Amino acid sequence: MIDEKKLQLSIDRTEIINLVSKSIIARDSGLWDQLADCYHSEAEFTSSWWQGKPKDFVKAASVMLDNSRSEGGEQKHMTANHWIETNGDRATAECDLILYTRGPIKGVELDFTTWSRRLHLMARENGEWKIWRRFAIYERDRVDVVNPSISPDKYLDPKAMEKYPKQIRYHLWRNAVKSGSEPSKNLCIRGTEQEKKVRQEASEWIEGV
Repeated sequence: MIDEKKLQLSIDRTEIINLVSKSIIARDSGLWDQLADCYHSEAEFTSSWWQGKPKDFVKAASVMLDNSRSEGGEQKHMTANHWIETNGDRATAECDLILYTRGPIKGVELDFTTWSRRLHLMARENGEWKIWRRFAIYERDRVDVVNPSISPDKYLDPKAMEKYPKQIRYHLWRNAVKSGSEPSKNLCIRGTEQEKKVRQEASEWIEGV
């Protein structure tokens, strides 16, 4: 006999993971209409440099991606270890994410790597799963020069990086240098009070509070 509850959970999990994956690939590929389609009509989200509505993020992100590619830069978000919980028309979807970015600073090609968790609060809208809230919980980062013969003093700016949290100092410094972006107001880093707030919101969401 088919367990209808388990079958529906499996269907929901597959649809949610597919939606999260679609949002990642669309973001990296510059498929902005497809990215916008992943989000709920009342969605908001926070990243290292953005906090607000997805439709406004799309406008800003498209400019950043075009500028990066004009310099030969590229980016790729890689996700793994998806954990899905559902409760009726609500769900949470958490995964590990690594962002790989390449681009020049001071004429030097650099590779940036940023580790984080992505926590999505999901809701059904018109019968389909959509992302209602999206949080990035940052963990750590690093920067590597493509040509190892170039010394760090040729491209790094330790003084400018001092004001940023050490966990993702290189990531935030790159944002500032490349696009003039400052850290978002509710920047979330693992182990901080902001992470506790984010996880409390997720807990209340899935419980229907």
